[in-house]
Amino acid sequence: MVEYLPISSMEKARQIMGEFLEIWQEAVSKRSLPGQFMHIEPNFAEYGLADHYTSQHTAVQYATVMAQLIATVQAVQSVRN
Repeated sequence: MVEYLPISSMEKARQIMGEFLEIWQEAVSKRSLPGQFMHIEPNFAEYGLADHYTSQHTAVQYATVMAQLIATVQAVQSVRN
């Protein structure tokens, strides 16, 4: 059984995102795909979020990463075509 616990701090979120990006980059390099994925941390103030880390911050981070991943995949596909 896996228990989901929300991320409780910005530092933990950065650590998890860093580990995710390392794994992602390793997978990309093994497939010899062009380019490099870089995480751009969102500006939480643009979403009306305060400095106190909440589950809404996590949702914004996930959405931002997914948008970047989709854009990366689309760019790779256009290069291949």
